[in-house]
Amino acid sequence: MVDKKLLVDPKKRFSSRVENYIRYRPSYPLEIIDFLEKKEILAKNTVIADIGSGTGILTKLFLDHGNQVYGVEPNKDMRDASEKILEKYPNFLSLEGSAESTGLEDNCIDLIIAGQAFHWFDVEEAKKEFKRILKPHGNVVLIWNNRG
Repeated sequence: MVDKKLLVDPKKRFSSRVENYIRYRPSYPLEIIDFLEKKEILAKNTVIADIGSGTGILTKLFLDHGNQVYGVEPNKDMRDASEKILEKYPNFLSLEGSAESTGLEDNCIDLIIAGQAFHWFDVEEAKKEFKRILKPHGNVVLIWNNRG
């Protein structure tokens, strides 16, 4: 017999956990910004799409850096939370979308980031979408917290 918990749509999975996600999910190290600048992947004018942006934990690092960031999130409750948390940032735009269908225009993004979300993506469909939205010479950066 299949465990019904495994049948839950991953794009709705966090709806009942938003408050705990906000309270307990660790942030990402600020050193990410310095690292990406040194690698010449990030500048102040870099336009970013945070795919699977959740409540905006990773998005906030790049907004604080001064970047334009599109938070792409399929889960309404998580997206609503990020919109509330990040409402003071004029350079933040929240979009209902997924890795496979972002809703972004062709060739409009310099850098795609995904923090702790990549394992939820349909890899082949996400790859097609990323190629479509990235500008020539754009980059994709996947970020995980190591809790070990």
